[in-house]
Amino acid sequence: MEQEFKDRINLNTELSTISKQICNKYDLGEYISETIITVGYEDFNYILETSTGKYYVKIFHKDRTDKDCKKYIERIELASSTNINTPKLYKINNESECIIEVDDVKYRLCLFEYINGKSFFDLKMAPNESEIKEIIRQMANIHKQQLNSEFIYDKWAIVNFIKEFEDKKQYLNEKNYKRLRELLIKFKNVDMKKLPHTFTHGDIISTNVMKDNDGKLWIIDFAVSNYLPRIVDLAVSSCNLCFNPESIKETISKIKMLIKEYEKYNKLTNYEKEVFPIFFDIANAMGILQISYLANQSETSEEDKFWYNESERGLEFSDNNFWKEIIWR
Repeated sequence: MEQEFKDRINLNTELSTISKQICNKYDLGEYISETIITVGYEDFNYILETSTGKYYVKIFHKDRTDKDCKKYIERIELASSTNINTPKLYKINNESECIIEVDDVKYRLCLFEYINGKSFFDLKMAPNESEIKEIIRQMANIHKQQLNSEFIYDKWAIVNFIKEFEDKKQYLNEKNYKRLRELLIKFKNVDMKKLPHTFTHGDIISTNVMKDNDGKLWIIDFAVSNYLPRIVDLAVSSCNLCFNPESIKETISKIKMLIKEYEKYNKLTNYEKEVFPIFFDIANAMGILQISYLANQSETSEEDKFWYNESERGLEFSDNNFWKEIIWR
């Protein structure tokens, strides 16, 4: 598993070699140790501990272009300049990106403030009502920001379902192929231009919401944030932060509360409410599609299995017409 993460950045040296250079460049004191973070699908992330404290390091995936990294940094800088609770981004020579070269391999990275806490995914718990309200407050603040950056293609994003389905449908079993094909037809009928667009995080789920030791909530990882229909954030969060696979009743209650809370800041249009269930289903469909593809490429991880099972269960809930209890009451 650790090797899979190292392959993301063509790591051909000891990680400590890179860490020591980071310590020198950012003046972080003496190097002590590092801990690789084995959750997530894109970059190589780890916690660096030095004599001055702990720091969060993100080394960009080897396949990201310089332009990709620039677009990511623009999003992080935007989030950091607001009152959204997101980790501080450290700069060096007034630049947010740091480049380190070792044995002819270039490592492009960013350094962040370390949050002394855990994500809800690592805590193995769902946010309670007051915590969901705080997440929605921050989501609404995110939606007020103005993003002046080019689009980032995210293979997990709801809006990219049509392309991703055509590329990866062969990896689905018969049952899921039929189910996702039906959703594809519905999704093609959605008029995206009728949906209010804002700066969206795109992935406010349990792995990207941290709770520190003082109970403060932090939104992390704006890697796939874009100018998109704002209900993308609501649908994605509904499928995960509000979702209890063992209880339709609790899931209904939390999604209703999420929508009600969001409307304190931004009133949803009738069309957003009409297509909300489709976006919820497509978010789950993306989980099934992408994990089916990953399973065909290599052995699935525990995180893969978690998202796959949760996505299948989410579609089962929709099949039970639970949206009548959420949107229309």
